[in-house]
Amino acid sequence: MAKAAERLSLRERNKLRTRQEILDATLEVFNTDGFAGTSIDKIAEIGGISKGTVYVYFPDGLNDIYRDIYADITDRLLRTTRELRARNPEPSERILAMAEALLKLSQVQTYGRFYSVLSPELRPVLAPVVGLASKEFIVLIASDLKEMLETPANEEQRIALAELIVGSMREAARIVSEDPDRKEMLVTALRKIVFSLAAEKISERL
Repeated sequence: MAKAAERLSLRERNKLRTRQEILDATLEVFNTDGFAGTSIDKIAEIGGISKGTVYVYFPDGLNDIYRDIYADITDRLLRTTRELRARNPEPSERILAMAEALLKLSQVQTYGRFYSVLSPELRPVLAPVVGLASKEFIVLIASDLKEMLETPANEEQRIALAELIVGSMREAARIVSEDPDRKEMLVTALRKIVFSLAAEKISERL
């Protein structure tokens, strides 16, 4: 019985490895050839597997693969974000920890370019998974702003500010995905934005 469980465990590990190889091959092709140039044929060739194997793991072809990649990157980002936030007691530093997590991930170009590119063709495919990280970021940042603002803002104002901060982070991530060396400069710029908010008197008519 133990041996059967061990064989099953090995089989499952092999399946996970094959699945990851397909995702990695897709990112490699996507990074080189873009959305329009990515195909199952190229993925199979780069991954050293058959087209049939790709469809066994991803019956809906590229659509399934793209959704899995985006979901995996989002999960990776959120795990890192939560770890970094847990180490920072100050609300402003928690916000910056989120920017650090996103921009560090975006420096890995195979991740950053895919995560930042939402072409009209790709957006409907990713609809079930896109925006999950941004929504969590907005909720967390709005909560941080409640702690850090010198002049209290109502919930609607805090959410509006959080949405703008997240928008800035996403644009910074896009830039870093194309030019990784700009990460530190952009984190510094985001730091100035966040700390300026702490001292700013928030108007009731924001």
